[in-house]
Amino acid sequence: MTTPTWGDLPTAVRARLENDLAPTGPATPVAGGFTPGVRVHVPTAEGAVFVKAIRSESGVADMYRAEAAANRSLPTGIGPRLLISFESDGWVVLAFDFIAGRHPDLTPGSPDLQPVIDAIGRLHDSLTPCPLPDPPDFTTNPVLHEAERQQFTGDALLHCDLRADNLLVAEDGQIRVIDWAWPHRGPAWIDTAFLLPQLILAGHTAHDAEKWVGQVPAYQQADDTAITVFATALTSYWVSRAAQGAPELQAYRARAVDAGRTWISHRSTT
Repeated sequence: MTTPTWGDLPTAVRARLENDLAPTGPATPVAGGFTPGVRVHVPTAEGAVFVKAIRSESGVADMYRAEAAANRSLPTGIGPRLLISFESDGWVVLAFDFIAGRHPDLTPGSPDLQPVIDAIGRLHDSLTPCPLPDPPDFTTNPVLHEAERQQFTGDALLHCDLRADNLLVAEDGQIRVIDWAWPHRGPAWIDTAFLLPQLILAGHTAHDAEKWVGQVPAYQQADDTAITVFATALTSYWVSRAAQGAPELQAYRARAVDAGRTWISHRSTT
């Protein structure tokens, strides 16, 4: 499937964006992401803007709506500032300040590792209590399916998808968390647990990945049994969806299943 871009948006949607943003040049595609939506960089006199849009009938349109709601609630400095969000002519449209930077390198020995871990360690300081009104509780998250859910209650705003391509090292060196499309309320350690298999995917042993995330206070305080239940539930979730989605998403989930199994094996022997 061809990824839609600026020219695929209805004329009325483009006109509204042009009126609100006053572009100073053409929109250019931005690579990345697993959803089949428009992702473009738009230059303006006030600075670059990142615009993303998805058809309203898309199965992931609700994730765009959830991302808009979450970003409206985020304290300054955690993610990009939401400038515009609207739904029109069959499209859900979001526009953010464009954060110049790069995704962190999570491979062993990378100088990005410590700043990422430090940023995750601070992430929920300003997200507890949860600033987003009425988010879904993590106990309802499909990742948990048959897990004992009472272990997963809390009052932090969770991202629930921390990985390198949802993190940015901005030009000022600060780590920003982007794509808040799956926000939930739950215990702060959950986000760190989501990050751990990403470290395994990046080349760390499960032992070393646990050492890295073990620096995060919330993870230090989490119940070991709950972490193991989460690792098992997350891996089972990836298995159940391994054949769904675009080929690149299926390939990612297959690698994630292997990382999850490595994590579970490590926890069963320590």
